[in-house]
Amino acid sequence: MQNEQIKTELKNIFADRLNMDIAAINAGDDDGLFDPEGWNIDSIDVIDIVLGVEQTFGVKLKQDEEVEAHFRTLNTLADHIGQLVAAKA
Repeated sequence: MQNEQIKTELKNIFADRLNMDIAAINAGDDDGLFDPEGWNIDSIDVIDIVLGVEQTFGVKLKQDEEVEAHFRTLNTLADHIGQLVAAKA
């Protein structure tokens, strides 16, 4: 699965599960997910995102010491999901 495809699906998850108007968000793929000037998600949102990712991509997101690194930006999350999808194949 291509990284751009994954990012598109992630944005769909944000829109559906977090009721975000993606077109109105002035955040880029390298802006912080938790940054108020970026995507502005919070810890409760992460639960919805994880559930959406697991359902959409069929992978498990583990809570480990790397979880903060994976949820830094849209790009880091998409890269991580891409690796999980590739490992599953």
